[in-house]
Amino acid sequence: MTTSAGPRRGRRLTGAAAGLALVVLGFVGLTVLLVALGALVPGLGALSGWATVTVPARGATLVVAGLVAAVLALLLRRRLRWAATGVAIGTGVATVALAVVVGISVVTTVAAGGSVNPFRAVVPSSGLALPDGDPVYTTGPDGAALHAAVWDPRGATGPAPVLVYVHGGGWNAGSELGNTDDLRWFADHGRLVVSVAYTLSSGTRPTWDVAGPEVACALTKVAALAPGRGGDPSRIVLAGDSAGGQLAVSVGYHAASGTQPSSCGGTVPVPRGVLVQYPAVDLVDAYEHGHFPGQPGTPAGYLGQLYTGGTPEQVPDRYAAVSGGPAITPRAPATLVIGPTRDELVPPGGVERFVDQARAAGVDATLVRMPYANHAYDTLGTGSLGNQARLTISEHWLADHGW
Repeated sequence: MTTSAGPRRGRRLTGAAAGLALVVLGFVGLTVLLVALGALVPGLGALSGWATVTVPARGATLVVAGLVAAVLALLLRRRLRWAATGVAIGTGVATVALAVVVGISVVTTVAAGGSVNPFRAVVPSSGLALPDGDPVYTTGPDGAALHAAVWDPRGATGPAPVLVYVHGGGWNAGSELGNTDDLRWFADHGRLVVSVAYTLSSGTRPTWDVAGPEVACALTKVAALAPGRGGDPSRIVLAGDSAGGQLAVSVGYHAASGTQPSSCGGTVPVPRGVLVQYPAVDLVDAYEHGHFPGQPGTPAGYLGQLYTGGTPEQVPDRYAAVSGGPAITPRAPATLVIGPTRDELVPPGGVERFVDQARAAGVDATLVRMPYANHAYDTLGTGSLGNQARLTISEHWLADHGW
């Protein structure tokens, strides 16, 4: 009696391919599960840190991937019945959990006046929107040129509102050419956008008393520049993220009280509004409790030390001078703060206390808490869930105030 080796070999190969496919699908399901678990259960160390960065950046993508993986696993049940059933059920449950997390983020965005294009969120992109100009606006104390990147308004009818942006980077990194896609987006929505550089701190040069006056100088230059580029100098909003958020709050609020010096002299214009994300407005709190996302053993306090030249115990007056609370005045501009609820670098408690203090003083201050989001949640993909939330919530607030 003879048998055909060909059919048996074909069945073995088909079974091996099905097994390999199921392993890949299981890996997708495991990834979805870990992201959902890290988002839903705080305090899981690096897992929670990684998850709260991933959800705003790739959460929508992973929900679709999980759904596809669950369906494909079901199709493999004819060959690998029990294993495929287990992968399909496990992946399906994890995908539902992650979909709930993503759904809550979307609901929060819409409730704050924003919107989300789900197709764009599934396939975020990256790019570099070059400015229409990058002139030198002043020089730093070491003689280095400081630039102001400019994006001219598109589609504006009449003088356009002006958005002056201060970049983040822990006061020791970054440039005026960061977040260029977002800045072009604001310009495409009818604003003159100016992103300003400032002198960065280092181990031998703290800049707590240098960077703020330079940003103030940029405000005076922008007020003079705006009419020639289609902008309205009476409608300036000062914006910033992280370290740039600290500078925007400090400069904007001190300008309102007439106590903000400028490195190039002159009267510092008072911005109509202050728009910040995860701003480092409580440097002592960040020094004591902040760490880099996903790295609980890596404290972020040294960033404040580079900026101020010491610890809170060594130079308490410097920490007070650059923190948000002492700068609050009833005359401060209307303020929007977008704060991730799971921010590990700039702890949410300090940000929330600042907003509460501003409101108690009579400032028109709004806080939007982004759930399941960590520091810099909006920067890992143009069009991602977090990026769309940041842009559209900001746009709603600006438009609602006529800026």
